[in-house]
Amino acid sequence: MLTIAYRSEAVDRLPYSALADICLFSARKNRELGVTGFLVEFEGIFLQVLEGEAEVVEPLYARIAADPRHRNVELLLRETSAGQPNFGFWAMNFGPLDTPTFWQAVFGSPIRIEEFRRRSHDADFALDVLARAYMHACIAADVDAATRALVRGSIPCFEAA
Repeated sequence: MLTIAYRSEAVDRLPYSALADICLFSARKNRELGVTGFLVEFEGIFLQVLEGEAEVVEPLYARIAADPRHRNVELLLRETSAGQPNFGFWAMNFGPLDTPTFWQAVFGSPIRIEEFRRRSHDADFALDVLARAYMHACIAADVDAATRALVRGSIPCFEAA
């Protein structure tokens, strides 16, 4: 399995509805390809993770990197493993990060765009944001039946220590 994580910046900020449409289209295609993934956006900055077979993920990432709707595409992680996907609940889902309540609930405090812009180049920070937003979305999916159309796997859970 190949995992790719990248960062990019929107050429023009898209409304939430347009981002959601892109995500739904991608979810359908990714499900057919056996790819899982998660995308977050904050003030025009995107972080995304893709997981699947290398022969599928590599050309998918190449198409995404060439998409003219964003620029400054920066590969943060390219990792091959024999394990299960870490973001395997969805073929694709989207988490907007523009609400201070999200940051407060998931990270304990809000973040300013300047700090996010600076820190989003760091792979560890980006993966932490993606993982926390992913888990937050998984919890919401367990509550919201409408999100079930995007589901590919089972809801992840933490084991009690």
